[in-house]
Amino acid sequence: MEKKQLGAVSLLAGTAIGSGMISLPIVLINFGIIGSLFLMIFFCWVTYISAMVRCELNLNSQADFSLKDVGFLFGGKIAANIGDISLKILSFALLSAYIFGASSIIHSFLSTDISFATIIIIFIIIIFVMFLFFSNFLVKINKYLFVILFSFVLAGVIGLTFCSKTRVLPLGLIDIWHWKSWSTVTPIVFTSFGFQGSLHSLTKFVNNDRELIKRACLWGGIIPVIVYSLWVVCVLTIIFNSDQASFQKMLINPINVSELINILSRISNIQFLQQAVWIVSFLAILTSIIGVGLALDEILKKDLNLLNVKKSSSLLNFLKLRNISDRQKSCISLFIMIIPSAIVAIFVPNAFIRILNFAGIILAILAIILPIFLFKRMKKSLPIKNSIFRKNFSINIIFIVGGLIIFLGFFDIFM
Repeated sequence: MEKKQLGAVSLLAGTAIGSGMISLPIVLINFGIIGSLFLMIFFCWVTYISAMVRCELNLNSQADFSLKDVGFLFGGKIAANIGDISLKILSFALLSAYIFGASSIIHSFLSTDISFATIIIIFIIIIFVMFLFFSNFLVKINKYLFVILFSFVLAGVIGLTFCSKTRVLPLGLIDIWHWKSWSTVTPIVFTSFGFQGSLHSLTKFVNNDRELIKRACLWGGIIPVIVYSLWVVCVLTIIFNSDQASFQKMLINPINVSELINILSRISNIQFLQQAVWIVSFLAILTSIIGVGLALDEILKKDLNLLNVKKSSSLLNFLKLRNISDRQKSCISLFIMIIPSAIVAIFVPNAFIRILNFAGIILAILAIILPIFLFKRMKKSLPIKNSIFRKNFSINIIFIVGGLIIFLGFFDIFM
């Protein structure tokens, strides 16, 4: 694999692999291993098709536009605003879930009397400092964190497998005949493969090379499937064989992040394996925080730049900020980014799963519904050359899937 292609695949796979390491074993348990593998492969395909639709928009507009810009070009101001607002809501939701998940892991690891809210406050202060002073370093180190994560996943899978004396696989579809099972699982599995936020960067990185984009999107989905499959099969099998009480508890209700980590840590009574479980869990969420946080910070800084250009900006007048410096913009954007996310993480019970479910709804709009709408509008206004979509069958299928994700996500929230 040539260097540029490897970089493109790493960009997408690194964006996708993250919080799914924690959320997927929790929500997929009712589907057994067969159902879990089927769902992950299916949503890998959905992600690939939706990614190619998104890339077709950029390739045929001859620019590395953001979805907001593409929306304005092919759908007007309303489509641009939908894309912009959806991206921001998604980023805030994901960051809230990741802050909750990381704080849960730290709180469980420390096993102290420090309150969970205090852990969150300390953690967001650390995040603030990291993003304010070391953002360039975070960009460089994130790819190395991904390599470390992948290495510990393999070590954890091998080690946990040998921890169990019996290896009976929970193959069957255990409980999939209730709407509640599908409404919880579908948005979260889709979110776990969501690298669409990096497609704008991808097209720019490969200079609009169509074939390279197709290969990057394909392998950027296949690699997460392989990693997630190894991890989910290993975790479900080990818990099924070593801790039936916990397995039955997980079947009844989704457990917290800290509970899953404690179960795996208790089963892996070898110190190295316990450390591997903690490292995999924390790195999975940390890489997600870095990816989402850097993207959201950049978006907010651009908004502040626009406000700064507008001399009559009522917001800046109200805040008494005129001609703000880059450091001031960084501080303001980080406060806007972190404080709402931390408040949600503190006050929403079991925020990790609940907010990831909500994020799945927004991602379906952002990655499926809106791009397909814009793609169909584009086909009417531009002569499209070399499109991979000779027929609309696959596009129509994922459009229906996107609608189902939104419906099931709202069903889970309100029922």
